[in-house]
Amino acid sequence: MPTTLQLQRQRTLTHGNAVYWVAYSNDGKRLATASLDNSVRLWDVATGDLVGTLKGHGDGVAFVAYLADGRLVTASLDRTLKCWPADGGAALATFSGHQDYLSCAAAAKTGTLLASGSFDKTVRLWDAQTNMAVAVLTGHAGNLQCVAISGDSQRVASGGDDNSIRLWNVEARSLYKSITGHSRAVEGLAYSPDDKLLASASADGTVRLWTANGDPVATMEAGSGRVKSVTFSPDGRWLATGGSDGNVRVWNVATATQQANQPAHKNTVYGVAFSPDGKSIASAGFDRSIHLWSVNEQDP
Repeated sequence: MPTTLQLQRQRTLTHGNAVYWVAYSNDGKRLATASLDNSVRLWDVATGDLVGTLKGHGDGVAFVAYLADGRLVTASLDRTLKCWPADGGAALATFSGHQDYLSCAAAAKTGTLLASGSFDKTVRLWDAQTNMAVAVLTGHAGNLQCVAISGDSQRVASGGDDNSIRLWNVEARSLYKSITGHSRAVEGLAYSPDDKLLASASADGTVRLWTANGDPVATMEAGSGRVKSVTFSPDGRWLATGGSDGNVRVWNVATATQQANQPAHKNTVYGVAFSPDGKSIASAGFDRSIHLWSVNEQDP
């Protein structure tokens, strides 16, 4: 029989302004949250205690992630990315080059590749080991809203206000495919853990699955409003999304069917993340809150 899911709220955390992104540490013990209050807060997942704050950006922080070596990387509307020590403190490096708002970023699950997208319509690649720029990728006709890096760091996907998804070859630093299908802006992208699938979330209210080479697999209707955020569970079975209706939805990847629809925030859910063990989801909202949800499988 098919499995259904129930999300149960464990705790709520807050910021001084809208929260745009959320990320678990590699061991699942810490949670990093990025906010328009220009800061990133670090939390103890077990207790909900605030254990650190990253300050140094001159504008809202749109993205945060943990690198494979434990360092943190952030991206801000101030047009820069920064790397930080795992436990906080002063920034270790700053990456600059974008000519307009830096709206989105991604960090490789292994290695040190970073990708960022901007309202300057470019995707930029960086190396967090050497602190050097790697490439500037051009071709989008609108503002960038999302980027994703494949697990093997060989491919980068980008999406934005031109309604398209572009797939880039990292080694060649060139475009290898442009995907169309969404009727409005592409606002979220994520590769599956095995790199076989790419998920896209759009302002057209749909979530789409593609092969890694950009062939269509499935389309899922998420109801009213835009879908802003998307992420795979660590085992690849589930897909979590958040959007303008304030709900967190979970989908069965194999069947492309909705398994949970949880009212979560007062307005747009900008970020969703699974814990490394797949047993929890963190959601970040424009309502200045972060909710932690336990993921409970149930027989129908």
